[in-house]
Amino acid sequence: MSLWTRRRMMGSLGGVAGAITLACGTGPAATPAGTGQTSGGQKLSGSFELWQPWPIEQPTHGGPIGWKQLMDGYNSKGGVRVNISTPAGQDSFETKVQAAFAAGAPPDAFQADNRWTVIFAAKGFSHPLDDLMKRDKWDKSQLFPSALETMQWQGKYWAMMQHPDIAFMWYSVSLMEENGVPTKPLPSSWTQLDELALKLTKRQGDGYAFVGFIPYTGTAWQILFPQANGAKLISDDGRKAQLDSPEVIEAIDWGKGYVKRLGGYDAVEKWRTTVPPGDNQAPGTPTGGADIFAQKMMGAINGGNWFADNIRRANKRTGQTLKFAVAPVPSGPHGPKDPSKNVYSGGILIAARRGGPKLDQVWDFFKYVASKEGGLNVQRNTADVAANREAARDPSIVDNPETGLGRKEFLPLFEQGSGARDIKHPAVNEVSSEYNKAVNAYLRDQSGNLRDDLKEANRLAQQRIDEFFQQNPGAGT
Repeated sequence: MSLWTRRRMMGSLGGVAGAITLACGTGPAATPAGTGQTSGGQKLSGSFELWQPWPIEQPTHGGPIGWKQLMDGYNSKGGVRVNISTPAGQDSFETKVQAAFAAGAPPDAFQADNRWTVIFAAKGFSHPLDDLMKRDKWDKSQLFPSALETMQWQGKYWAMMQHPDIAFMWYSVSLMEENGVPTKPLPSSWTQLDELALKLTKRQGDGYAFVGFIPYTGTAWQILFPQANGAKLISDDGRKAQLDSPEVIEAIDWGKGYVKRLGGYDAVEKWRTTVPPGDNQAPGTPTGGADIFAQKMMGAINGGNWFADNIRRANKRTGQTLKFAVAPVPSGPHGPKDPSKNVYSGGILIAARRGGPKLDQVWDFFKYVASKEGGLNVQRNTADVAANREAARDPSIVDNPETGLGRKEFLPLFEQGSGARDIKHPAVNEVSSEYNKAVNAYLRDQSGNLRDDLKEANRLAQQRIDEFFQQNPGAGT
């Protein structure tokens, strides 16, 4: 599982300026599969450097395992070779990438999650892929629509998807069946989710045997549920913050209602420390929502496809077989009547150095990553899902007990190109910081005036947005 970006996104409660204006490369057309051969028969050669944040020679989870398998598979073909490495130093990976650009010595390609793909594009670090796609008549339809959506910003493709992640709802069919609750239909509205959660909450001593739903213990609740209520946190043109809209206020207030009904934030956190820990959890810390759900102690949770790995590990550890179902996030009162689009996209991507001297070699590797063969290498021995539709559905992955849990259920949701599971904006870090301060204070009863707090957060976020575009006037061009 790609802990680097997913854990940061799940914990989302909580540079270098100046655009580069080099022109798009115009090398000879490469074959769609990324084989290192050009259409004219001339073979690409040489090597290029790709940075990613994990030590690839000591793979610990899906991220480095997938990268190692991609590197070995591509290099075995002959021709171009990719050297995938991790830059040295104690700074964050993104800081290292920005420092390399500032020093005039950036890598040929570099990893970015859904958040940083937009930032790197806006700062002029990444090369838009549209002309390369058009030049080679590259077939975008081989990828899931949700992956293509994450690759885009302001109408251009800025990175290739290494593996996509989507966020939706998981439901514990086991808890429903054991408590006489119908398993169909699954909730399509907040009212229906409220009713289900009430039926799947049972007190035990000072805590709970199980709870129906706690939004903030899942994935990016303060992003998902406002969108499912019709909110747009940033205007379509990216110039206006809209963090204090009535739809946002309604969603956050609704989410806090679950916390209040369970006794308040401190009571919920105290109970979470009594839930058996997940793998690699520090003693005495609150158990994460994915592991609470996986241990059949939560009826519903807003989570991602990677939650299947928590379920797989819990099944092995406890000797259980958790039965579950998945569905889009239910709509709020002001959300779409048909909630099928309430599936939110993200993932791990790779960007090419803008105007880099090895752009054709990098692009050839990108096509390999997006191919069926590359997609299979992303998925083998991991819980990750390939962006390539055919690879994602391959029986060797889906029918394998180590990699296939949940795929038959959630793969159809990858076909839905919908919203983002984070704020899709080059000032996302600054905007999220202001937004989360207000939301967290309200959730923890440190402030009782959500409307005024979000109004102030919106004012400060707007300042950050204005400052970004003043410093980066050519952002996204």
